[in-house]
Amino acid sequence: MATQEVPYHITKVDEHLKVQLMPDLNDSAWNELESLGDSLLTILKKEKNPTVIIDLSKLSYISSSLVAVVIQVWKLVDEQGGKTAILNQNEMVEEVLNISGLKKVWCIVPTEAEAINHLNQVMKQERIDRRRTFSMPILLGIVAVLSAVTCFALYVSDSLNLDPKMALAATVSFSVAGVLLGATALTDRRKNLRVLGVVILICSLIVGGLGLYKLI
Repeated sequence: MATQEVPYHITKVDEHLKVQLMPDLNDSAWNELESLGDSLLTILKKEKNPTVIIDLSKLSYISSSLVAVVIQVWKLVDEQGGKTAILNQNEMVEEVLNISGLKKVWCIVPTEAEAINHLNQVMKQERIDRRRTFSMPILLGIVAVLSAVTCFALYVSDSLNLDPKMALAATVSFSVAGVLLGATALTDRRKNLRVLGVVILICSLIVGGLGLYKLI
């Protein structure tokens, strides 16, 4: 997709968005750059977890105003849970970014292939990290539900010499843990884990409600 009204181009490269900024932007007034930034942000807001390559390879220098626009784009992508790579081949542009301190926080590479590889690796690692982070609440939630059901079953069967109030208190405690863990899983971006979170949440509420009713 290319835009003709403004001096930038947006294309899709290996499932990533590439925003190529053109040299004319350096000569634009601030209000024009502000309008440009708003239009770019509007486009990027439609993307979920965007991975973006900001292409500065056509620039022989970069103005402070244009740097501000790039920072706006980077911040929005970051807020949406996405990642950004900067493509630059000019020493003067790199010097400006270095002086601005942006070289320390941005991934700046000289080729499109390196930008794509960086984004692919970062997103792959994030998927692994998310899987590790959100698998544990699901696992613990299932354990909590099973423990609550077991405690309530012990109360109902009365097969063991166990204080009924203790069994019910344990049922409620495990159910509360299940509710909290199920609610945590609802924040996951993966639908299957969110569904499991809902199941854990509902089961915990049912068993916990029964336990609390009997306890009272």
